[in-house]
Amino acid sequence: MSGPSPDPVTALLRPPPGWPAEEHRRLLVRLLRERLPAAPTGPATVAQRQLWFLQQLEPTSTAYHILTVVRMTGELDLPALRGALAAVTDRHDLLRATFAMVDDEVLVRIGPCAPVPVPVVDLGATDAATREQRVRQELERAHDELFDLADGPLLRAVLIRCGADEHLLAVTVHHIVFDGGSRPVFWGHLATAYDALRAGKTPDLDPPVPDDEDDEDGFADDPEDPDAALAYWRERLAGLPDLDLPGVRDRVPGALASGRRLDVPLDRGVTTALTRLGRSRRATSFMTLLAAYLVLLSVRTGSSDVAVLSPTTGRTSEADESRIGYFVNTVVLRGDLAGNPTFAEVVDRVRELTLGAYAHMAVPFERIVDEVRPARVPGRMPFSQFAFSVEGRPAPPPRLAGLSTAWVDVDTGTAKFDVQLDVLTDASGGLVAAWTWRDGLFDPADMAAVADDFVALLDTVVADPHATVGALPVRRPVPGVRAATPPPAARTRPGGTGSGTLVHLGGPTDRPPLILPHPVSGTVGAYAELARLLPAYHLVGIESAADATGDSIDALAEAYLDDVVARWPAGPYRLCGWSMGGLLAYEMSRRLVRAGRAVDLLVVLDTAPGQARPAGEGTDDAATAARFAADLAASLGRDHPAPTAATLAALPVEEQTMLLRRWLVDAGVTPVALPVREVRRRVETFARHVTAVAGYRPEGAELPLTVVQAAASPRWQPRWERYVGARTTVHEYEGDHYSLLRRPTVQRIAGWLARALDDR
Repeated sequence: MSGPSPDPVTALLRPPPGWPAEEHRRLLVRLLRERLPAAPTGPATVAQRQLWFLQQLEPTSTAYHILTVVRMTGELDLPALRGALAAVTDRHDLLRATFAMVDDEVLVRIGPCAPVPVPVVDLGATDAATREQRVRQELERAHDELFDLADGPLLRAVLIRCGADEHLLAVTVHHIVFDGGSRPVFWGHLATAYDALRAGKTPDLDPPVPDDEDDEDGFADDPEDPDAALAYWRERLAGLPDLDLPGVRDRVPGALASGRRLDVPLDRGVTTALTRLGRSRRATSFMTLLAAYLVLLSVRTGSSDVAVLSPTTGRTSEADESRIGYFVNTVVLRGDLAGNPTFAEVVDRVRELTLGAYAHMAVPFERIVDEVRPARVPGRMPFSQFAFSVEGRPAPPPRLAGLSTAWVDVDTGTAKFDVQLDVLTDASGGLVAAWTWRDGLFDPADMAAVADDFVALLDTVVADPHATVGALPVRRPVPGVRAATPPPAARTRPGGTGSGTLVHLGGPTDRPPLILPHPVSGTVGAYAELARLLPAYHLVGIESAADATGDSIDALAEAYLDDVVARWPAGPYRLCGWSMGGLLAYEMSRRLVRAGRAVDLLVVLDTAPGQARPAGEGTDDAATAARFAADLAASLGRDHPAPTAATLAALPVEEQTMLLRRWLVDAGVTPVALPVREVRRRVETFARHVTAVAGYRPEGAELPLTVVQAAASPRWQPRWERYVGARTTVHEYEGDHYSLLRRPTVQRIAGWLARALDDR
């Protein structure tokens, strides 16, 4: 009877005869590392955490996949290539990283050292035409296969054999562990390791530079005062408008990562003259090209106040320069083109704004967003929808022993911004304007016209730098076409209640909005289907803000009304609300009329004018959390069973929160696991709103009121007539309280509402 199979590590403790001792030691160390579990190294950086959340919000997006392809001609040593990739991932921990949320933190885990699989796709026997098509398909597959940030790996490679002496190596890495500065480090180390292994030697890659050895003098410059830097950005970005190019289409969630690219070579004589112009104004090429881009956007959008987002390297030390990772920070560059300045004057202004921004760039972009709190709309970047960068000549391809190499440019078909202009330097030193845009928002012909305007603008300003912005050959916006969404007014907090957040739900912004206050959940997700059915109408929701503490309809309505009137001071006002949202709509309308403002539409959707808490209903933490989940699931049409009060009551409070957190994702209510504090905030908000509804007793008002009634609900019309008299119109539809805003019933309601809005 044979004994158990020997453990492979035990079997290797004594190497077979003839094995070199050093080779045996390296193999044993690698095997031991592979058997070690991944270990957390601490929280992700601010930038990594932001990118993690962006990926969770659009889990099928490939916008953050970085694909690099190198063509290798000559005799390839495949074992050496595979060994070199393993050596690079051994050297750079982040290439073995995974990311997952644990409690309230996104943590980084570093996996053990392990070989990197390099599958080979052999197309050597196919004909030339078929091979070209297959290569495109394989590169698309290499780029588009989704990464799992929690399980990894976040780097993959594939080798495409095009012939006996011709191969394409495609390496794809997730942006969360790799940026533009990582590329030369990765390929340089790959070449070093390949050459060593091909020569039968052990790769000797540069060891990591310790952080405490960055500065030869033993000290670094004092960091900028963070409070002063934040104060700079608060003042700099106050009141910044969120602009769109004319003709932009409505945003479809989940379809914004798809993009197109158009490369336009710039005339070398023009770019040389532009450089000379910049030098005469003490401005860099980046500043003069940015000035031209801001002028283009200003004229195209019709706004003299325009900003772009620009990526900057966060590598600030010698140690950073030798690392692979995600070091990028984003800077907001806000231009002031008021007063019809000359282009030379614009360059002067851009020089000053750029120097000021870069003097305060140590503040992470995400920290600025948290501090300034711009209006957040799904599918829109904070502060600006436009991006800009200038890149130098690309680094040469890796020098691999016995091979000639060349980069292969691949259009990945993705876009991170609505419109992005990257001015690239080609191999000959010439400049290329690379335009990338979200193809769900713009037609190719429209973006080609934008690119043409940029070329014409450059031609004009180098010939006459003193030409005014108004005289430059850029097409103006067509009257009546949407170009900008005004910024929301500064939020007020009367009585310490905290205000709501105005959420653009769709439609053109050049007409008075239909205001949709939130139900007891504090969010406006229940109105999603209604908004989809009314794309031609301006719909704005009101959500409960993160700092809201109001516990009465009166306090909430007063705070929300301040925001609405500040944003649309002229009116007229149109309000519509479901459930608790109907009470808020009524109270806001009553206060508007009392203040002498016009309310020309008020609709309450299956809303009781005042009700006490149902008898026998629990009020403890478990009962409240269970009711929160059940109400949210029903209002959003989710069939996933919500946790019951009995289930929650059997758990400690902390575990109740964790169960709710998991349920929100499983039920499809949230695309990512929310921070624990956010789950608790939502339940607490729900509890306050339930209290507010139970305690509300409306005052009378002279208002035309439309009551939309669910057939399965109690009759609310008689109660409403106590407050508004006989000026009540009733529309009854089949269904119950929750199905009212779901198909097919919501289609009929949307049809009636569209006619009502058209009549105003």
